[in-house]
Amino acid sequence: MRKWLSMAVTFVCVAWVFCTVVPEALAFPHHLQVGDTQLYSDTPIPEVAARNILARSDRLIQASPIAGPGYGHRIFLTDGGWRWRLLAPGSQTTIAISRPFIETIIFNRSDIANDSVAVANISGRRSLSGVIAHERTHGLIRAHFGPLADWRYPVWLREGYCDLVAGGGTLSDGEAAAMKAKGETGRALVYYDGRKRVEAVLKRNGGSVDRLFAEAGEP
Repeated sequence: MRKWLSMAVTFVCVAWVFCTVVPEALAFPHHLQVGDTQLYSDTPIPEVAARNILARSDRLIQASPIAGPGYGHRIFLTDGGWRWRLLAPGSQTTIAISRPFIETIIFNRSDIANDSVAVANISGRRSLSGVIAHERTHGLIRAHFGPLADWRYPVWLREGYCDLVAGGGTLSDGEAAAMKAKGETGRALVYYDGRKRVEAVLKRNGGSVDRLFAEAGEP
């Protein structure tokens, strides 16, 4: 009995790792290829809207001084159901995740037609194109500064720079000020403060992203 249980656990673990590396194995019912980007979705994909979203995302990241190959070209849009829970366990309030090494981007919930994603625990929405740019910038950072950049550099730097490239973050200046006045803390404020800090450093150093990361050092 113990042997069979061990085999079953091993099988489940191997199957989960395989699905994480190859999310296509979960049989997403809808697929669209735009250039070298593969878009998979639980729900029908409005083609014109999807092409416009990916084009805007590309424009945002190409404006970055570290733009180049290496960012996510495999994007998976889930409806927050079993595929999301399987691919991102314990991340129910997360908008999206970017996987290092395999460079896939997986979304919790999104609205292609309206270029938007829901923001958990905050009254508001972000643009889907902006969040795709944010997650793709994680890939650019890893490609430019090394595959272990997620561990080498502090959260405020990585997330702040990604939000800067994406054209903004979850919180407006007013929302951030209101949260701070109430003594609230949270990941959204880390991203907000990180973006403001990144903006200030880049303004001082003439816009050098290499200097920004070099001077920030390791955590």
